Amino acid sequence: MSSRYESEISFICPGCRKFVATKLAVPELSFTGERASENVSEGSVEVVCPSCETAFPGYCFNSMGDCQITLDEHPAVEIHAGLAEYSHDEDWVTYQAPDHPLAILIDLYHHASDLLAEHGGGGAHLLNRMIFAQQIGGLEAYLADTLINVVKNDADAMRRLIAGDVDLRSKKFTLAEISANKQLVEQEVLLHLRSIVYHNIPKVRALYKIAANVDIFELLEGTKDRLFKAIEYRHDCVHRNGRDSQGNLLEIFTKPYVQETAGLIRDFVKRLETALYSPADVDDDDFPF
Repeated sequence: MSSRYESEISFICPGCRKFVATKLAVPELSFTGERASENVSEGSVEVVCPSCETAFPGYCFNSMGDCQITLDEHPAVEIHAGLAEYSHDEDWVTYQAPDHPLAILIDLYHHASDLLAEHGGGGAHLLNRMIFAQQIGGLEAYLADTLINVVKNDADAMRRLIAGDVDLRSKKFTLAEISANKQLVEQEVLLHLRSIVYHNIPKVRALYKIAANVDIFELLEGTKDRLFKAIEYRHDCVHRNGRDSQGNLLEIFTKPYVQETAGLIRDFVKRLETALYSPADVDDDDFPF
């Protein structure tokens, strides 16, 4: 499964002088701010004209409400850019959540811990960064799969989500479409949940509050800032090869820090499982961390 964070752009090419439209991969938002104004990113891009195939170096400033792109050598060229979105491949759109996402996360926790102990290095070590990024990715997958399963298996949760989520609430279908597909509503709800970016924690929080009556920020009390910072570091690992936005090599990924982050995720997941399910159904045997 893969995705690109991209904007649909149009402009008059300064090379061939034709009006062209294309999609451009842009810097990915980290989604670590609680307010939309805090979620911004910027960086160099390469705009390729689909007509003459000329590549133009440029710069992008991206936020949740705007995407601005300029060409380095042609600053007067006006580029119309739509809001950036994730474009998922077909495998992700048809993805089926596993029945036991907690078990998968526990397995990742143990394998990652063993690899870190046996082969990890210093704070800038490649393997440390890879394990760290995988831990955050594992949490995102767990949050996605767990929410999908809750909604799929609980009719009340699905009704709450349809009524409370602005994107689902605004969907409209004809009687012919509804009559032709008895599973239309469920399919649309699950498709929507699969399209969410699960490191956008404020968005994930809203979905869990609506569908499951669980506020994950309350479960993260005292640790939320550390988790948000870890998600920001994961962004630097995946998209900047372990460097920050100024190009400085990050050396935070020591063995103790990576393991501490794993423990932070473990404790959060324990609290979430207890909040989602009856305490009588959740005991220590469910968490062989």
